[in-house]
Amino acid sequence: MIKKLMIKLAFLLYGISAIPMVRNVCRLVIVRLDGGWYWSKAIRRLYKTYHGITVGYGTYGGAFDLEKIPPGTAFGRYCSIAKNVWVFNGNHPKEYFSTHPLFYNPALGYVKADRIKRNSLSVGHDVWIGANTIILPAVNQIGNGAIVGAGSVVTKNVAPYHIVAGNPARVIGVRFADEKLNKLELQRWWQYDRSKLIAEKQNLEEILQN
Repeated sequence: MIKKLMIKLAFLLYGISAIPMVRNVCRLVIVRLDGGWYWSKAIRRLYKTYHGITVGYGTYGGAFDLEKIPPGTAFGRYCSIAKNVWVFNGNHPKEYFSTHPLFYNPALGYVKADRIKRNSLSVGHDVWIGANTIILPAVNQIGNGAIVGAGSVVTKNVAPYHIVAGNPARVIGVRFADEKLNKLELQRWWQYDRSKLIAEKQNLEEILQN
């Protein structure tokens, strides 16, 4: 009961405070009391409510980096997102006389509203994105089971279970043959909680072995 009350208070304080240190403490309190970054439902609700970022169950790491992940980004379940993964949802406007944010970013006080188009990114389930990856605004979909190599610059959508790497990122492999891939997709195992996933581990591995 006390734990739930503390989580609720931290959630509310986060919403009314603009002080970074206070918000950091609130996040840490919630995570500590509610199962950690991997499993906390409350921290995921907080990110969705106050930042417009969806982080699925079991997803961890750079998905929670508010400096590098913009609003409108959605991560599926059980994703592994390394540090320093940057998601860019808009470009500087090359059609203006200047590319400086003074002329499109309302935070600088000259324009009243954002004047550039912002795209959203949807990352599927069980996606692994390596450290120092840059995802550019043209990308709006990274499919289930995809792997993005460390240091990649992703310029276009990534198909499910494809492995991409490089600058620009190119396909360097596919994780499974189509038959096994389709069987795995039909299981929709990412919908399981961690206890059921552990219980089903052997059955899922057999799909890939047969």
